[in-house]
Amino acid sequence: MAVLFRVCVGLILYTYMLYPLLVVAWARLFPRHTQTDESILPSVSMVIAAYNEETVIEQKLKNCLTIDYPADRIESVFGSDGSTDRTNKILSACGDARVRSFLYREREGKLNVLNKIVPQTRGDILVFSDANTIYRPDAVRKLVRHFADPTVGGVCGQLRLVAPDDNASGKGEGLYWRYENVLKMAEGAIYTVIGANGAIYAIRREHFRALPVETVIMDDFLIPLRIVEQRRRMIYEPEAVATENASPDIRGEFTRKVRIAAANFNAIPHILGLLNPSRGFVALVLWSHKIVRWSVPFLAMGALVTNLLVLRSGWIYVVTLGLQLLVYVGAILGYLGDCLFGRPGPFMPFYYLVTMNLAMVLGFWRSLVHTQEIAWERVQH
Repeated sequence: MAVLFRVCVGLILYTYMLYPLLVVAWARLFPRHTQTDESILPSVSMVIAAYNEETVIEQKLKNCLTIDYPADRIESVFGSDGSTDRTNKILSACGDARVRSFLYREREGKLNVLNKIVPQTRGDILVFSDANTIYRPDAVRKLVRHFADPTVGGVCGQLRLVAPDDNASGKGEGLYWRYENVLKMAEGAIYTVIGANGAIYAIRREHFRALPVETVIMDDFLIPLRIVEQRRRMIYEPEAVATENASPDIRGEFTRKVRIAAANFNAIPHILGLLNPSRGFVALVLWSHKIVRWSVPFLAMGALVTNLLVLRSGWIYVVTLGLQLLVYVGAILGYLGDCLFGRPGPFMPFYYLVTMNLAMVLGFWRSLVHTQEIAWERVQH
């Protein structure tokens, strides 16, 4: 039991602390040069799947049309996935030739929409975005300059979350994304990142492959990994910035994280070849940044149970049990603070960490029993 306890705790510390320290140090000591060229202006197609986005779609259209890029070299292609609100009416009313919309009657899910609209695009570079994401004017230029390097197959930009009400969800997600962005920067500097952010990433058109539609899978996870399978790199560009409103509360973010977790577990059969240690750095990142991270809630359960079983074996186990209970008590206090006062206060990190790992467990269960719906419900902001 003592050995099992140490394994569980060691893996948690590895994925959250030791691995990040390893890749950051590696990136600073042995960075890989990526060729860039500000003057290249390949044709670009922005690809946006939408479902019932009437509250944001008009703003998104305006944003697409104000991007700083030659008008004759960029288009925005929208696919409406059986929207039942005013989304289709708003898209149809846009008379600008740079915008094309495909309005589907039946709701089939985001992956089906992408499979349908990508073949309709004309650009050499595909920029994937969300309907509620706002790009800085220079974001597309910052993305495409990296395609001067023939080893680069895709570029991931930086998403910044906006939380106007200073809510717990915004604080938690903001902290999480700052942490993730540090890892992406380091992994891309060494060789490649193994996931993007669906709000802002670009790929070469020839690297796109039809997405599996039999179950829900995150496109911003599978598409970058397919690029890596083709022996191309996916890098991170922090100067390509987009903004998005954070979920209004932790409960809304929990719902979104459950869906993402289920989709990520569903993707594992499609990436088994990249988990082989023979893939070197790619396998290291997948195991360290993804697979072990997704296993944290189960490792935490194992650590708590084994800690209780070896509690009388030494004072160190009393200390470790106390630290674990501190996290869970902090999460409970954060939850109560959020429910009663609308803010978790100083307990926010514990509250967010435990809540998101609970979402991982539920997502795993939904993946296991195939209960996660293919079509998505947007979290209201």
